[in-house]
Amino acid sequence: MSRYFMYGTSLGGVEQLMMLAPNFPQRRSGIVINNHFNCEGGIKICNGCVKNVKSRGKPNDCFCFKEKLEADEVEYIDLITDCFGRIKNYSLKERLKLLSNRFTGELFLNHNHKERFYQLHCMQDIEIWERSPSYLAVIFLLTADEVLWNISENAVCLNGFDFSQIHLRQISTEGYALYQTAKTISIGKEYIKISEIADRELIDDTGFKIIINASLIAKYGADVFSIKR
Repeated sequence: MSRYFMYGTSLGGVEQLMMLAPNFPQRRSGIVINNHFNCEGGIKICNGCVKNVKSRGKPNDCFCFKEKLEADEVEYIDLITDCFGRIKNYSLKERLKLLSNRFTGELFLNHNHKERFYQLHCMQDIEIWERSPSYLAVIFLLTADEVLWNISENAVCLNGFDFSQIHLRQISTEGYALYQTAKTISIGKEYIKISEIADRELIDDTGFKIIINASLIAKYGADVFSIKR
């Protein structure tokens, strides 16, 4: 799922097999998702957005996120469409549609996930609004799985992450997918493919929800936590 130290050499295939989590199948072909974790782009703020744009469905026409959130004009499905609408993958579209229909205003997996996420920022004494979108997205991913968080908490620094300190032990397939997605967002060199995320046998609905929501956080920042519906 990632580019290893031996990538491009005769030992690359062996290293990938050694590093794969148990029961995690070999990579298929597909679209690289790295471009959709847009940590540098996000939404361009424009004055008078709410007044000038009345119709929903084409957020890129004029997408002033904060103003539209306050006016309750942005919905979860708008963000999903803006972030993933151009990807031509039927399985992904079906999963995204189901995820959007089930959205109830909560990005977190459960109370424990939310508590771990906010507890870290509280300990660091830094508001989430002061954090970069990529940092928030990585923390969102790592805190989603208790086992993953237990082995990665010490790798979290104030301004980044030391993934060399994370030793994958007794981690589930879903936890491994979250870990690889976190590395993709953090360092921008490793990747997970759309075909893998869309595969129900590879990533269950819980892992899918976390990965998709992390991608929204990476693109739109802390404001996405204010989405209501």
